[in-house]
Amino acid sequence: MTNLQGYVQMSSMIPGWTRNEDAEELARASFSLSVDAIIVEIGAFLGCCTVLLAGARRLRGSGMVHSVDPFDCSGDAFSVPHYQQIVTSLGGGSVRAHFEANIRRAGLSRWVQVHQGRAAEVAATWELPIDLLLLDGDQSPRGAREAFESWVPFLKPAGIIVLRNTKPREYVEGHDGHRRLVLEQIVPPQFTDVRLVGATTFAQQAADFGRHLKPSLGV
Repeated sequence: MTNLQGYVQMSSMIPGWTRNEDAEELARASFSLSVDAIIVEIGAFLGCCTVLLAGARRLRGSGMVHSVDPFDCSGDAFSVPHYQQIVTSLGGGSVRAHFEANIRRAGLSRWVQVHQGRAAEVAATWELPIDLLLLDGDQSPRGAREAFESWVPFLKPAGIIVLRNTKPREYVEGHDGHRRLVLEQIVPPQFTDVRLVGATTFAQQAADFGRHLKPSLGV
């Protein structure tokens, strides 16, 4: 079995954008969670972040990463051509097939469950409380907010939220949804310990925000 840095290296071999300190911190965040942790990633693409999250849970010996993605190269207008170009460079074919092959090569199939569909669609039938929520899908303002509003109600008190692509900079129009969320939503009193690592924002939901979870969760 490899160590945490080994999974960071495996992740770096998969086309994607989470690298270096961002990747290392995401893996550490997953590793820090308690037994039987439930992790949800919105936007899996080819599994770059999935390997970081699931590799850490394999090392801990419990937990599950739920990967939510339509696997159709959809998203904000800026990102779609990049997705399509990457898949073409891999010889085309099914995005989900490429994703699952990457997870198998990393030896992590047991630690990953795929939910093929859009964020709000999958959330509509979701029931489990979440320990860590990664938002890395559609980064249009509308798409990012829809994912946030659909999934944050399931985040446990003291649960971790992670948003990719949030560094202060000039964004292409329509590609700044996660940056807007950080400025408008990832703020006290609901979120604490807000910190930017590379281009990724990490925060913890306040311990007294359990009342915002959906009643069906029983938390």
